[in-house]
Amino acid sequence: MAEINIIYKIMILKLLSKVDFPLTTTQITDFFLEKEYTDYFTIQQALFDLTETQMIVINNDLNITEYSLTENGERTLQLFAEKISPAMEKDMNLYFSMNKMQMKAENSLNAQYYSASGGGFLVHLKMSGEKNDLIDLTFSVGSEDLAKTICVNWKCHYEDVYEALFNTLVQ
Repeated sequence: MAEINIIYKIMILKLLSKVDFPLTTTQITDFFLEKEYTDYFTIQQALFDLTETQMIVINNDLNITEYSLTENGERTLQLFAEKISPAMEKDMNLYFSMNKMQMKAENSLNAQYYSASGGGFLVHLKMSGEKNDLIDLTFSVGSEDLAKTICVNWKCHYEDVYEALFNTLVQ
């Protein structure tokens, strides 16, 4: 059983090495569940173990957790990459060919809020493009509930916000 768990960890490292953006917990888990490699809890344990050993780094953005490969993870992957079978490699490539654009779009939006030193909260909203940030806004709001609402609405209405702001500024 230990050997199979090592393979899952190496597969996670390989998934992260195939993209130039962080992957969310859902994106990583979906791969393993869609291909029926293992269950949700095994992948969560593998992610935890990889984080603890500093092979991946974690970033929390409200209810979304993203993972990125570290240099330590890259070195480990180089040492153990042969443990990934050609069939597994093919499954990963197929998964990314079908989902990469959607995954990148999902990961291009960030919404976070923080307690402000003078009271209230700062809401930070960002939409990233291929090479640059397309929009990067910070709002000061009076309540945590309002901050949460803005973050949730950003994910749903970012295109409308961007278009309205752009049109207002160019008129």
